[in-house]
Amino acid sequence: MNASLIIAGVATLLMVGLSLVAEPGSTYRYSFLFLSALLWIVYAVRQRLHLRPFHIGLVASALLLHNLGVFGFYRREFWGLQFDTYVHFYFGFCGGFLLSNGLAVGYGIRGWRLWLAVTLGILGAGAIHELIEFASTLALGPERGMLKTLAEDPYDTQKDLFNNMLGTLLSLLCSAVFNMTSPNTRLKAHSSGAIE
Repeated sequence: MNASLIIAGVATLLMVGLSLVAEPGSTYRYSFLFLSALLWIVYAVRQRLHLRPFHIGLVASALLLHNLGVFGFYRREFWGLQFDTYVHFYFGFCGGFLLSNGLAVGYGIRGWRLWLAVTLGILGAGAIHELIEFASTLALGPERGMLKTLAEDPYDTQKDLFNNMLGTLLSLLCSAVFNMTSPNTRLKAHSSGAIE
């Protein structure tokens, strides 16, 4: 049974379901179209990046977290932080695991070079996302666009990228600790054909 396929399928159904119960007028009602496409792209390249079901689950959970915008979460705070802060941190965390796995297993990059490559890669992906947010607001206006430009939060883009970086660094730290405690686990999993 293909666990990665099941995870991607269930996550897609959940995203569609969230869109069906979205708040009236939510700008995230149709976000499942983009988000599910992104999930299936990651699924399609899973062997090239040496991804396992764990990694597909991380991507799915990050996209589902983002999709909670259908309930207006992007206008709310939790424990003193904007919802957007958690989303960008978690995207960096999940993305860091994917990219570090692909670079370490596929290309043998290790040590400080891996940390630098993963951090720059996630920050680059985050910057592209911020440009898309900006373009959507230029095209659709501040009410419908993705970038909610508020006078009291002029540093939204910088904060988003900073949280992407913090999440990435935490994922690299977690990976380093895991690899120190069981250094051959990841390589054994890949050599035994554990990718689904």
